[in-house]
Amino acid sequence: MRRLALACLIGLSPLAPAAAQRDSVQLDLIVPQNGARQEGPQIVVANLLADAKTRELLRNGFTTQIHFRLELWRKGRWFYDPSGRSEWDVFVSYDPTSQLYTVVRRIDNQVHENFGGFQTLTSAEAQFGKPFRAPLHPARSGRYYYNLAVDVQSLTESDLDALQQWLRGSSGPAKNNPVTAIRSGLGTFLSRALGGDKRHYEQRSGRFVVP
Repeated sequence: MRRLALACLIGLSPLAPAAAQRDSVQLDLIVPQNGARQEGPQIVVANLLADAKTRELLRNGFTTQIHFRLELWRKGRWFYDPSGRSEWDVFVSYDPTSQLYTVVRRIDNQVHENFGGFQTLTSAEAQFGKPFRAPLHPARSGRYYYNLAVDVQSLTESDLDALQQWLRGSSGPAKNNPVTAIRSGLGTFLSRALGGDKRHYEQRSGRFVVP
């Protein structure tokens, strides 16, 4: 498990090359200074798709799933105890026919946002990396912190079939299906060879008080 600081991986030397720092995965939780009891934190991410294996699979038609799990912890008498959890997914796909990347955010098994098509993976990632207000906040006074866990995984053939079935049964229009890519023989080979590569990241917010 790799635990992240706000803007860089823990253990990254301040003397590391600038290019390496630019490619570092970034997770940021911005807790409202006022009104933390009324609204959740803003989640900002960057470079979650910088891994070469992930990008290669995307270019060959295999969707990447980014699963977010945000936990809220409240201080009890002696320890911090779980006080709530929210989960959501972002799916990124590439259609070699249109040469566009598609980004969809899913919350509670429903399409929450369909961002449309992007000509570059960088622009696609910049779109879903913008501040997102998480649907989780304290319900009572106390001392709290948030913990964000993110899993990035390239979906396998069976995963893609299950996603297709879900999309056909969802409320989203069929023409906006994010998994329209043709899975070529090369793509199938890469998926099996790389084993649906998966990475895990975590970031914890600072402690805050809700009066």
